[in-house]
Amino acid sequence: MNMTSAFPVQVQLFATLISAVLVTGYVLSRRRRSWSRDWKTGKPTIGTRSNRWFDWERASLRSFNMSKEWSLEGYRKFGRFNSPFIMPCVDRGPVVIIPPKQLKTVYGLPDKVLDMQKTSTDGSMQAKYTIADQGVVSRPFQMNIVRNQMTRNLDVLTPVIAAELEASFARLWGTDRNKWKEFSVWDSCLDLITGASNAAFCGEPLCKDAAFLKSLRDHGMITFLGALLISSTPLFFRPVTGTLIGWACEYQFLRTKWLCLPFIKKRLANTARARNDPNFCWEAPRDGLQWLIEESYATQDPTDLDPVRVTRRLLYINDISLHSTSFTMQNVIPDIYTYDGGDDGEKNTNTLVEALREEVSTVLAEAGGFWTRNTLQKLKLVDATIRESMRLTPFASVGLPRTVIDPHGISLHSPGGKFHIPPGTVIATALDGIHRDPVIYPSDDDPNCFNPFRDAPQFKSATSLDDGFLAFGYGRHACPGRFFALNEIKIMVAHMVLNYDIEYVGKRPELTSVVWLKVPYHQGKVRVRRRQL
Repeated sequence: MNMTSAFPVQVQLFATLISAVLVTGYVLSRRRRSWSRDWKTGKPTIGTRSNRWFDWERASLRSFNMSKEWSLEGYRKFGRFNSPFIMPCVDRGPVVIIPPKQLKTVYGLPDKVLDMQKTSTDGSMQAKYTIADQGVVSRPFQMNIVRNQMTRNLDVLTPVIAAELEASFARLWGTDRNKWKEFSVWDSCLDLITGASNAAFCGEPLCKDAAFLKSLRDHGMITFLGALLISSTPLFFRPVTGTLIGWACEYQFLRTKWLCLPFIKKRLANTARARNDPNFCWEAPRDGLQWLIEESYATQDPTDLDPVRVTRRLLYINDISLHSTSFTMQNVIPDIYTYDGGDDGEKNTNTLVEALREEVSTVLAEAGGFWTRNTLQKLKLVDATIRESMRLTPFASVGLPRTVIDPHGISLHSPGGKFHIPPGTVIATALDGIHRDPVIYPSDDDPNCFNPFRDAPQFKSATSLDDGFLAFGYGRHACPGRFFALNEIKIMVAHMVLNYDIEYVGKRPELTSVVWLKVPYHQGKVRVRRRQL
């Protein structure tokens, strides 16, 4: 046999064998996890096909690209009628979806009954593999910075963010009033958000360092996609996948570290000297990095002041914020500039754009031309527009995962009787189903359509959470950075509508759903030019 012709056949056979082993291993690992099916028997279920061998395991594999469809179908059949239901999930096993009428009760349970922290770090982030320093994971006080200092100091941070966004728009979108410029919506949003966020996280010069900002974006993307791949890997094979992805995350971390470590070391040195020498003339910046350093001192653990660990905490904050905020903004832009607001059915994008411009110009003029936290709170229509966009396109089709850790499990109400959930089971809720429920949004407008005037004149803020709007989470574990993120997006929208003419190019692409998440699209493009004022 000719070896040249045989080699491709051998490769194909080898690949087929490996695939068969992986699939078999996956099925067996899932079988071991769900061998005892008594708790699921007789309960409302979506996504499975009865009377088939390895039904749950096969459904779990299909959930990779069917979760959005299943969550909507399950919500229509069960959730709307206050019935929890079970949905297979490739990375979390059988998941119980909580209906909106029971959210307050279930998500109000104490942490000793429902776990959020470990569910997030071990599940959503796969931090065991993606973050090399587990001290950053086990004691995540960097989240307190977002929840407390950054929220309380928005009056200080808002002008800084606004100034950085104004400079970034000029650099990335241009200042030419005659020539149109075309680019990817996602890439542009991520560039703008990364610079603006780091103006608040660590300040100059890093927030203007193109190499550092690109490295941050790459680290976040590798961590995000890597965690998704690890979660979708069979348990028996996960240490291999996790180790390989962990190496990739650490490699990107090292690249980022070398770009910012001198700056962080200098900040640590200045802080230490200022604490010990009252004659040292240095005013501590009011930014995320400085508050991180102060929190590190408060732990009284010298390892928390290690420059590399401080760097890891700074990147952690970036990882959890940049892509989610950019995802929101990449949807706000086409929602605004493809909005059909005409009563006669004709496309009338200017209805919304002009209303936004009028509100922004009026509020900004009253404030003397400068954005402040209080000024931004007056942008009611801008806020409502962002909320409506987040309602229509949340970051995930299913969200708010928690794990039942009470040894006795928990019991829910159901039209069919008590619905018991055993310990170790993940619960979640159907964001798309709730956000598009015509009973929750009972206006004359289709809840599947974008309409920022839906609640006019009593506009609701995107930070106001209830059992019908879950884009920023729910309850005491709602997104700690939602006030910071909303401020940032408001400034972006305000600057955009006031200073640029924008046209969305072509048809808006569909988002790709991977398990629960919606992957940002890179095909969406816009044309922009500076407005003739």
